[in-house]
Amino acid sequence: MAVRAFVDTVGVAVAGAHEPVVSAAKSVMVPEGGSSNRAATLLTSGERVSAAHAALINGTAGHALDFDDHLSDVNGHPSVVLVPAILASGEENRLSGSAMLEAYVVGHQVMCAVSEALPVRPHWAHGWHATETVGVLGVAAAVARLEGLTIREIQSALGIAASMAAGSRQNCGFSVKPVHAGMAAMNGLLAARFVAAGIDADPDQLEAPIGFFHLFGVDSDLSKVESVLGERWTVTTRGLNVKRYPACYAVHPAGDAAVDLAKAGLNTRDVAAIKVTVQPTGLTGPIHHRPTTGNQAKFSMEYTVAAALVDGRLGLDTFTDTHVIDEKIQHLVPLVDTCESTTPPVGPGEYEKWYATVQITTKNGETVHARGDMPHGYTHDPLTDSELDGKFAECMAVPGVVWDGTELLARLRNLEHCTNVREVLAESTRTPHFPSSPTELESATTAL
Repeated sequence: MAVRAFVDTVGVAVAGAHEPVVSAAKSVMVPEGGSSNRAATLLTSGERVSAAHAALINGTAGHALDFDDHLSDVNGHPSVVLVPAILASGEENRLSGSAMLEAYVVGHQVMCAVSEALPVRPHWAHGWHATETVGVLGVAAAVARLEGLTIREIQSALGIAASMAAGSRQNCGFSVKPVHAGMAAMNGLLAARFVAAGIDADPDQLEAPIGFFHLFGVDSDLSKVESVLGERWTVTTRGLNVKRYPACYAVHPAGDAAVDLAKAGLNTRDVAAIKVTVQPTGLTGPIHHRPTTGNQAKFSMEYTVAAALVDGRLGLDTFTDTHVIDEKIQHLVPLVDTCESTTPPVGPGEYEKWYATVQITTKNGETVHARGDMPHGYTHDPLTDSELDGKFAECMAVPGVVWDGTELLARLRNLEHCTNVREVLAESTRTPHFPSSPTELESATTAL
């Protein structure tokens, strides 16, 4: 599972490399002409910069499209904060792939433990973006593992990371949102390194009377931390939800249901009304009801359903500024009415975590409906290796990619056996060749 997390995260970061927010972040963090500190590689361009700057820019790129993985237990995105920081530390220190995978497992476990104890749902409902607030602690733990900090130093690293925890969901749909992931990656790495440089923090910061859990939690239960840390391991017991298209994960079940209706032959010109019903709290994430930009569209239940009904599919090109103003889609958006219900109006009453139903009333009074539950790609229905490699191929086909996708995938798939992670992002991995199909990528990994 950890290897798959690296494959997916590197892929979506490369695909997001030339988004405006990434270029803007790079212009601020990396001086013109490059950096004199060439410790780690930018997935955006192959340039080498400081580890901290690589973590921030690669984390931002990985979240720029909102195509990176999700974890319901964290109510956020674990890999996009962990992988960039781990790669940066690993490259700078010339560490092995297995050491990086171990660090990923540790970071994932810490994020799950903190989320369980907060608990994360009310934390998130209050407006916190857990990808950053919880993610910075996971990154600090992962880098502390990689760089060999002592127990007392790890306590300080977590305490420092707690002072860096931030991120408001009000900014979802705006370009700063992916910067949350980049900041978590960079700040978690810096927290561990500040300790190594002699900066300390209260060793009991997280559980102290005015510490992290008091500030961010709602009736926190700290016994849950020990319980979750005792699992072997959360990366397998709780896993990851890998996305098949770039939007807030909360809109995926409804998007899938709408695609099913479109494929069944629904004529959108006949639609009079659209009702979308989801599980309680299912509308907390999609906060944009009349989006005007691609970024806002990613957090719009109305737009996602309308686009799926019109196009019969959802993909990278769905959530762009140009596509948002499509007249056929804009005609349907106001027809979408959303609500939450503990009982699905369509299909069985039981569901796992999430569900969505889409009910269409036509102009002649007929009704049709479809239901989507947890999407294919979530932890208990994972993408096959071939499907994940196909997503990687889609990411490598984005214009401006500087990597040989075939070679890069092969090296990522072989990460466990890599003795020096610099080999993964070496110059030999950057060629003008682009993968032409998932089959081409699959043949490279088979050869290993």
